[in-house]
Amino acid sequence: MAAHPSHNAPKQARSRRSLRRLLDAAESAFDKYGLEGATVPRIARAAGLSPASVYRRFRDKDDLIRAVFRRASEIQIEELAREVDLEQMRKVGIRNFTNHWIGGMLRGYGKRTGLIRAAMMYGQRHPHAAFVRRQQALEIRNFRRLVQIFLLWRDEIRHPKPERAIAYGAMMVAFTARELILFGQAEAFEALVPVGNDDLQRELSRAFLTYLDVELGEFGGQHSPPKMR
Repeated sequence: MAAHPSHNAPKQARSRRSLRRLLDAAESAFDKYGLEGATVPRIARAAGLSPASVYRRFRDKDDLIRAVFRRASEIQIEELAREVDLEQMRKVGIRNFTNHWIGGMLRGYGKRTGLIRAAMMYGQRHPHAAFVRRQQALEIRNFRRLVQIFLLWRDEIRHPKPERAIAYGAMMVAFTARELILFGQAEAFEALVPVGNDDLQRELSRAFLTYLDVELGEFGGQHSPPKMR
């Protein structure tokens, strides 16, 4: 089968801008309307294009979806390639880093809730698609990198199996955040416990550190982890 035009990067600057505008519009539509509600005519209108223009570039809606999520994967690959200054990172401290990590996750989920949920649902429906498997591999790499960063403070973790504890603790935090924010379960619990971002950030951080059996001390702080370079 011949390669579809969408598989080739546009060479002209005008065409690249048009593609970027289209992918941006598709991202926004997936975020606002979900996979089903983000129709090609709706995406085309937001991008200032005709549906016919979209179909000249992409074979169908699935092809467009793959391009959107493939671009997101490329951004993740760039982020993973950045080096971490481990010496500076350790100075931040495990408590501050935990607070920063969980806060960033919650803000990210809250900012692009619909888009992230759409990506997860598409992945569940198409588990064998090449780009879905590539995204899963990226998530595993990200997870392993997070574990290695937390091991910088191995001497403060009193759990008998630090590496396993970090992995299980991170998994519990991530699944809790996903259920409450991405899948709208916060409303079901807000009558029982505070589930605002500030409360979640504080209590999930405490829960994670307690599971690792880290001395809480003066929990929280103003330091931020050093930027990756």
